[in-house]
Amino acid sequence: MLTALVASGNDAVGAFDAWFRAEAGRVLGASAGSWYGPGGTADAVGSALLGAGLIAALGVLLHRRRPAAVLWALGGLSVQFAVETALGTLVARPLPLPADGSAPGPGHGFPSGHAASATLILLILLAVPRTGTRTWWSCLGLGSALVAAVGVSRVPADAHHATDVAGGVLLGLAVGLVVARRVGLPSPKPSGKETR
Repeated sequence: MLTALVASGNDAVGAFDAWFRAEAGRVLGASAGSWYGPGGTADAVGSALLGAGLIAALGVLLHRRRPAAVLWALGGLSVQFAVETALGTLVARPLPLPADGSAPGPGHGFPSGHAASATLILLILLAVPRTGTRTWWSCLGLGSALVAAVGVSRVPADAHHATDVAGGVLLGLAVGLVVARRVGLPSPKPSGKETR
């Protein structure tokens, strides 16, 4: 439904994006500051956090000796990227106008791949420990903070509108729920017998 609203150029979508951008500017400071624009602090921080989150998720899976889960996680990221690319072409929403008034960069705005990947990483992290344990709650807290920080960073980076970020989170949830079920399966136990 969000895809249809964004593709149709719905006024409510534009109003929400403008409100979110204004709030980000109020919280983070003037739009001409170093936080804004491609290559600005927000862009660098968001990308660095996403990279760190991905390395942490894969590291947890490898530490727990779950190579099949690593393959599922990488496969999920590949599927997410393919769907994100297809949706971007289908919706063809331009990137936001930079705060400095220059022309937007090439590419499509909807959905945000950074937000989708961060959400997928959160679901992978939640699939590893038992639900309700202290480790699970820690993963939920850290993973949610990752999704929020990466998602919010895309707006002052002039990389996405707020609804692009919301679309990315929804895409990450859709792919992540499938991947998390596979990642959460217990590893096969060795039988103790050698097969020849």
